[in-house]
Amino acid sequence: MAYYYTTLLAILPFVLPLLIAWGAVALTRYYKLQSAIRAHGCKPARFLPQWDPIWGLDAAVQMFRSYGLGNRSAIFKEQHATYGPTFLSIALGKIRIFTIDPSIFNTDFQSWGVQPLRLATWSPLLGPGVMDTDGAHWKFSRDLVQPLFRREQISDLSQFAVYVDRMIGNIPLDNSTIDMQPLFARLILDFTMDFLFGVSSETLTSTPDQDAMDFLHAFHYTQGAIGKRTQLPYLTVFTTERFKDSCVMAGSFVDKYIERARERLSQPKDDGNQRYILADELLRKNISSNELRSQLLNVFLAAHDTTAVLLTNTIFNLARHPQIYQKLRAQILEAKDVPTQFYKLKRFKYLQDVVTETSRLTPVVGQSARIALKDTTIPRGGGKSGDAPIYVQKGTSVQFNYFALHRRTEVYGKDPETFRPSRWDNLKIGTWDFLPFSGGPRVCPANQMAFMQVCYTIARIAQNFSTLDNRDPVFEFIEQYRITTDSKNGCKVALKAI
Repeated sequence: MAYYYTTLLAILPFVLPLLIAWGAVALTRYYKLQSAIRAHGCKPARFLPQWDPIWGLDAAVQMFRSYGLGNRSAIFKEQHATYGPTFLSIALGKIRIFTIDPSIFNTDFQSWGVQPLRLATWSPLLGPGVMDTDGAHWKFSRDLVQPLFRREQISDLSQFAVYVDRMIGNIPLDNSTIDMQPLFARLILDFTMDFLFGVSSETLTSTPDQDAMDFLHAFHYTQGAIGKRTQLPYLTVFTTERFKDSCVMAGSFVDKYIERARERLSQPKDDGNQRYILADELLRKNISSNELRSQLLNVFLAAHDTTAVLLTNTIFNLARHPQIYQKLRAQILEAKDVPTQFYKLKRFKYLQDVVTETSRLTPVVGQSARIALKDTTIPRGGGKSGDAPIYVQKGTSVQFNYFALHRRTEVYGKDPETFRPSRWDNLKIGTWDFLPFSGGPRVCPANQMAFMQVCYTIARIAQNFSTLDNRDPVFEFIEQYRITTDSKNGCKVALKAI
């Protein structure tokens, strides 16, 4: 025992100054933080009750279980109903802010980002690009993407209509059951590859491209994995061989289409083709092969998943409300033809209301997150009344729940759980009350194209099929969380031809 006391006394002169210095730094940081909080008039938000308020293991377990049960968004909605628009929670030792207060979108854009949340977990599949970076790299990627979705690029749906015709040809005419979810995924895959690379993947033909089908399966699998890794970053240590192989497969598939685009560019140019093809523009720039692949995969995610999921969810809702489908069909048939021009398609108001109501009730993305890139504030959510600003330290993430945002009774009426397109006839909503494609500078770049493609496809289905019946024994929407929020049970329906 004497030996241990002697050893302790010997090292104490060295250890004690370090402890004092550490304590002084900690106290200085604490007082600076408190001073900043007082200077901004901030107050703490309400904490979610937890049996583990230190590490938040209960929150992590609940989150993980919700993936399997398909009720992740519903849990957050109930928590907001109980604890208010903004509250705090601890998961795996980190404080997170959960909010459905749209005022966060009015804050300084430069203070918030996604790269610390996404890049490490998304990059095995996507690499750095418009979806998972901040700052100069994000701006570079965004500038590349914007011309792709200009009005003149997306205003004519004639090329898209070719793929819709093929898709309709894959729907059985004998009123037998079909899952429309994978069929929509193939439709948007074929068009998106044509849109981005100038060469289609051809999965809707009589002999589907097997490489393209394998890519689609691999892409969906990895999306599910990185969605969970984003919410629970510690899962990255459990990377499986299937995840690694799927990421490699996705990259190899895109590389093949890059080479096809390169070969096409080497041919004499067709002066009549004025399309902005992203692969072509990237090939003309002095960037590496990895950068080229990453940029294209990032845009593919935005262009493909937004449209495919919204299509699935729209048919999912219409199949469960046949009277709405018949009303929609009557209006489509009255017009005698479905136009491929953007401005003409916008005249179908009820059709737009159906798709808009789908985006409200079953949003493509149920939740998104931002992380504070520096110390900043949120305008509201603190104090007993919730009207005081909240001080947010650098590195704190804010989770924004669109599923709950779109169900506020003070905005959408007393029946927010009901699929009712007619609510949009007289609905008055603020700029930040309805965010089906997020908001601010990071709004989904493909939002207008996706919306009009969905409207056109739904109109063509209504034009060609007299009835749309639900064939799923589960009526409720059970979510499958990937990066997007898909239907876990698919979209099993029966369509009867005219």
